[in-house]
Amino acid sequence: MAQRPKPGDQIEISRLGYQHWAIYVGDGYVVHLTSADGGIGNSPPIPLSANTKKALVKKEKLSKVAGKDNWKVNNEKDRKYKVMPVNEILSNANKCVGMEIDYNVITMNCEHFAAKLRYGQRVSRQADVGLWGTFGATVGAVVLGLSLIAVEIIGKRH
Repeated sequence: MAQRPKPGDQIEISRLGYQHWAIYVGDGYVVHLTSADGGIGNSPPIPLSANTKKALVKKEKLSKVAGKDNWKVNNEKDRKYKVMPVNEILSNANKCVGMEIDYNVITMNCEHFAAKLRYGQRVSRQADVGLWGTFGATVGAVVLGLSLIAVEIIGKRH
């Protein structure tokens, strides 16, 4: 990849169907979450899944974490959130290495983790989109069900 990330940058790795997030800490290394409970495993391309309950914070070479997947520096949330000082991002990231944390694809995923390190807040566009998509699908199913019931009732009246 031609990009040269700077320490503290968020790295977005394109996986099949989702993005994996990490924080670049320098010298080719990132800090990121990987499965700690035997979910799908920690080898690319799928280090975490909805079945994972625990995540392990690891410091690994970006080239190993990304594997053959494309990656990019993605600090787009800088427009909305205040960026922590770089030395604080790096210190907090390195302190987390080796920690096992509760993982939840909606409330604490790899994007939340990287955002917490960079901005001091857990933010995940993927989770927000997924949560609203699930909500929309549920509402749609209820509306469809009620519509079918209404058609059946109207049909019985005639």
